[in-house]
Amino acid sequence: MRQLNSPRRALAAAAAATLLFLAVPPAAQAEGINLDSITIDDTANVLNEQKLRDAVGEIDFNEPTKVAVYSREGQYADDINSQTLGHARSAHPEWISADPEDYGDYWANGYFIITLSVEGPGDGQIGTYFGEDRKVSDSQIRSIHEAGSEDFNQARWTDGVVAVAARGANIINRPWYRHPALGWTVGLGSLGAIGGTGIALAVRSGRRKSFAEQLESGSAHLTNVTMDLDATELSARTLPGDSHHAAELERRFADFAATYRACFTTQQELAQASKKLRSSSPGVARAKEFHANAQALDLTDDAINDAAALYTRGAAWEDAWRRQTAPLLEDLTELPALIEDAPEELQAQAAALDSYSATAKRAVADLGNELKAEKLDVDTALDKLSELRSQLTERLDAYASAQVEVYASSAEEKQEMHEALRHSRYDSTGASRSGSILDVIYPASMFWRVNSYNAGYATGVNAVDTSREAASSSGVSHGYSGGGSFSGAGGSSRF
Repeated sequence: MRQLNSPRRALAAAAAATLLFLAVPPAAQAEGINLDSITIDDTANVLNEQKLRDAVGEIDFNEPTKVAVYSREGQYADDINSQTLGHARSAHPEWISADPEDYGDYWANGYFIITLSVEGPGDGQIGTYFGEDRKVSDSQIRSIHEAGSEDFNQARWTDGVVAVAARGANIINRPWYRHPALGWTVGLGSLGAIGGTGIALAVRSGRRKSFAEQLESGSAHLTNVTMDLDATELSARTLPGDSHHAAELERRFADFAATYRACFTTQQELAQASKKLRSSSPGVARAKEFHANAQALDLTDDAINDAAALYTRGAAWEDAWRRQTAPLLEDLTELPALIEDAPEELQAQAAALDSYSATAKRAVADLGNELKAEKLDVDTALDKLSELRSQLTERLDAYASAQVEVYASSAEEKQEMHEALRHSRYDSTGASRSGSILDVIYPASMFWRVNSYNAGYATGVNAVDTSREAASSSGVSHGYSGGGSFSGAGGSSRF
């Protein structure tokens, strides 16, 4: 056998040593238990202090740690995170970081604080808090808390605190080679690669489906435009020049032909797109843009043709007027379902919507009669119709604000709901958009449709519920109400 030269022997030995180190975890250090100190404030008078000191004193911490235990008599609604912070500020300021750069916003380095809030036999909350150099993840906090649950549920308060301290000592700043997942990391990596491939395939498949849907829908709109092209051009020529509504439609028609040609070209390119482009985000984005542009053309030609019928009082002018009032009348028809079973907190806003519904229906009927009798010109009728729709939007705004206040329980939840409602209102490509003159010449946000409102509210509620479920599943409550800017690591949960 050929001998390795010295340098290569050294490298081989080093490699072998490294592999051996990876394969065999180092033995636990025998020197010291790394407990710097233990402070016990048993204000609930439920702990055996000497037993607790002895038991915690036998626990091996991964790094030098100061343990603080605080027990209190509590109520179900207590925020023990804030209660712990308040106790620290008044009785143990050393628990809070004195580093000038921290501004008193964090727990002091090296600390592991355990709060036991006793509400009754077997009931209460457990909180654990950590210096920034000791903080752990939510899942690890759950694990630490669960270690004491069985004892706490049987009112074995001291044993429960010891179990929490022991689990925390095992987890806090745990060396990588003592992590329980180490033995199957390689296996997980392989599974992850397989799973990742499957996810990527599903994502690409979903993009191709979205691409196809956008292309198909956009093509249908473009076909409608093509079929009406001659009639639309003729209608545009008959629009009066002294009407502000007609002037806006004429302005839009000036770009109509160029936009139509661009859409037609894009449609051909998308129809011939490769599988790679159909599977990509840019490809889907381009298909969505095509759909939006084709839809806008389709709605615009509807508005131009109806406007021509109204201004010239052609044979179809009454049908054209019905199409202008249809969006508002549809909204008024949907109002009862929106406000039924409204809780007490929403009664005032619901009553305002209910009352307005009857008023607006009468006003729409009057507008039609006056237009038919030629007591109103088209522009005035459209202005009055616009005012009616704006008034409904104002009342929906008020109802939305009230609903959010009732359902949301935090600033974050309110923001989630408002964002969902805002998106539903400002969506210019949604199913609620019509080809009425007002919907075409004004931005989508001008008039809030009831079906869009319902969709936005449902989305907002779902977002809040999802957030609540996620928070509930984590079981860990964070934050310090009334604690100012304090944001120390840790949290609490019930047992």
